[in-house]
Amino acid sequence: MKLKIKPITIGLVILQLAIFLLITTIAASGATGPSSNEQYTSDRRTNVLKILSVLENKIGDQQLLQRAKEKLFTLGDRQTQLIASLSDRVAKEKNTTGSDIAFLLMTALITLL
Repeated sequence: MKLKIKPITIGLVILQLAIFLLITTIAASGATGPSSNEQYTSDRRTNVLKILSVLENKIGDQQLLQRAKEKLFTLGDRQTQLIASLSDRVAKEKNTTGSDIAFLLMTALITLL
């Protein structure tokens, strides 16, 4: 039981830190949103493509991958941006504990949001 609690606790702490850092960065930059519709669409598309590339590399089941794709298109911009930042970490670190935790958080966010 204790073996399962520790990774979950670490994952939740990392998730809270990621959310806190994302909110702080946006507040400090004074960003109010995309300046044009094209930039907004391009950023969202880029984030979704990042997430999909990581999911395709990690998930072998095509049916599960299709369900994840459908769910991604229902998520909001901030949620997609957060998951994309986690996918960047997974892509950079490959097969490390940090990347495994980031992938776990990605899948949890996609499932729960």
